[in-house]
Parts: sequence; structure tokens; C-alpha cells
Amino acid sequence: MTKAVTPKAKAQGLRRMTPVKALIYAVLTLWALTTLFPFVWVINNSFKDSSLVVSDSFTPAFRRIYSYDRFGQIIREETMKDEYGREMYREYLRNEDGTFKLERDVNKPQLDQSSAFAGLMGYSAAAQQNEETAGLPAYDTSSGKVYDETSAPVLLSPTLKNYVTAFTNNNVNILRGYRNSLIISGTVMLAVMLLSTMMAFGLTRYTFRGKGIVKSLVVAALMFPAFSTIVPVYRMITRLGIFDTLGSVVIVQTAGNLAFACTVMMGFVTALPYELEEAAFMEGCGVYNIFLRIVLPMCRPALATVAIFTFIWSHNDLFVQMVLLRSKALMPVCAILREISSQYGTDYGLMAAAVAIVVIPVLILYLFLQKNIIKGLTAGAVKG
Repeated sequence: MTKAVTPKAKAQGLRRMTPVKALIYAVLTLWALTTLFPFVWVINNSFKDSSLVVSDSFTPAFRRIYSYDRFGQIIREETMKDEYGREMYREYLRNEDGTFKLERDVNKPQLDQSSAFAGLMGYSAAAQQNEETAGLPAYDTSSGKVYDETSAPVLLSPTLKNYVTAFTNNNVNILRGYRNSLIISGTVMLAVMLLSTMMAFGLTRYTFRGKGIVKSLVVAALMFPAFSTIVPVYRMITRLGIFDTLGSVVIVQTAGNLAFACTVMMGFVTALPYELEEAAFMEGCGVYNIFLRIVLPMCRPALATVAIFTFIWSHNDLFVQMVLLRSKALMPVCAILREISSQYGTDYGLMAAAVAIVVIPVLILYLFLQKNIIKGLTAGAVKG
């Protein structure tokens, strides 16, 4: 049975909320909001047309937004504008006699806007642009139809066009990128889990000459980022003949994650009771059976932490991927995101959708396994 909370207990709980603690909670809440806001902003703009991302990026996407021209009237398709602000179409409208409606603009003499004569005549560039474009109708370049006021306007938001483009574009293959990412990150995760547990078992259960030096080297390896070792690593990979292969990325990322994983596993294995291993040894189990049947099953919380962090780091390691991979068919999903930003630098809607596609699966994985992460990091920290 659960005990009822008395008013006295509530009052004591309120008294424990000191001003310092309230300030800490307020700062942490503000920090959480500032961390969450960019993600919400990206998701919101991924359902918008690219023109709306530029012009009004903070408007909710799930509000029906139509395209308006600069006169405040609904237009029937997206239009580009020339250097004078006039709307441009891929085709010109023709009169009944077959002549261009805009032929007068082509043959009309142009006034030098920067000349002194233009200033004396009271030239107004904005007024001339309004006069020239006032009668220009919206025009469907695909069908050749001129829309009237009864035609339906173009709905710009919300839209799934950005996600459809991300998955169907011939130059950007998101599904293939996910396959490559799963192959690389999954292999790195399994290799790091096995090797780090073996290292931790050997360094905590055996006594040998140079053991302290080896432990110090493992901890020291945490202080060397990948940027500082990429040149010798690149030369070694090239000499081995495995450059531009998924295996090269797997080897480098496995080596880069071993130091952290081994440190976590050593703290956990050290706290495991010796009695179980001694009992198994007395029953005739060898070293390998003790490791596989006794140590590994008891290390599941720490292994879950190592697996999650290794997978996320491998998935997001764009630096190593871009250095060791050149073929587009081998590009993981993070490298494909960079390809999108370079090829479609002005298509902000597509970029937002691509970022959401890359981030959301990893975020879901972290949310489901966050308890295992905390349990694995704290297990073994306090013995007994």
C-alpha cells in the first residue's frame, strides 16, 4: 500500500526548494529549451516549401499557406524574378496574332538608372517596375494555361515534397546511405563490444609486467582526437590497399572507440565478484568459458552503454568517412547529407528534410535506450 502524502510532508518538500536549487532548475530548463529549439525548427521547416523557409521560417508548417505575389494577390505557381524584380516565366504569352505580349519590353529603349539625366527626370525604378508588371498574369508553363481568379491557388505548406525528393532524387540515395551506415556502425559496435570486454577482463583479472603502463596508455588514448592521427592513418590505409572501402572506415572507427569502451568496461568488470569465477574454475571451466559464460552475461548493462555510444559516434563520424571514402555508392547517410548541402545549397526545404531523416532514427534509439545508458555509466562506479 502506498502512503498518503501529508500536508506536513508537502511543506517540508517545499522548504527544501532553496533559491539556489530553483535557480539551477531554471538554468537547466532554459538550457534544455535552447537545445530542443533547433531540432523543432528543422522539423517544422522540413514540411515547408523552400521559398517559405527563406521568407518566413518561424511560421508553423501545419498551417495552410498559399503563394502570394508582391501585390498581395494569390498567384497560381512559383515564379522567378529578374534583376529588376519583374516576374519571369519559362515561356512568354502570345497575343491573338501570335506576337509576344512582352515584346514591348524587349524592344523598349532602356534608361540608364545611374545617369544624371535619369535623376533630373525624376526617374523612379520602383514605379516603372510596377507599371511594367501590373498586367502580367500568372502563367502555367507546363500546360500553357493562363489562370483566372476562379482557379485554385498553389498550396505551399504543409507539404511532403521535400521528403519525397530526398528519397527519390537520382543523385541522392538516402536508402543506400542508410544501408552503408548500418553496415559500418553495426560492425564497429560489435567489434568494440567484444574487444573492449576482452581488454577489460585481461587488465583487471591478470597481473603481468607493464600492466600499469598499458592502463595508462588506454586512458591517454582518450586525449588524442581523430584529427591529430588522420595523416598516419590515411597512409597506413593506403598502403594496405583498402582505401575507399567500408572496411577501412570500420577499422579506423573501431580503433578510435576502443579507449573509451575499455575504460567503461574496466570500471564495471573490476566491481564484479571474484567468487563466481573462482567457483567456475573449480568446476573445470577454462579461461574462455569463464569469459563467455560468466563475465559477458554479467556485463550486459555496461555493454549496452558501450553499444549505444559506439553506434552513435560511428554513425555521426563524418570526418573519417569523408577522408577514407570517395565512391558515392559507399557514402553513409551523414556524408550524403553533406552532398545535399553542396549540390542543393539554396533548397533549404530539402536540406531540412535530409537533416530530419538523419537525426530522427538516432534520437529514437537514444530515447528508448537512455535507461541502459545511465545504468551502464553508473554501474561499477561504487563497489558494494
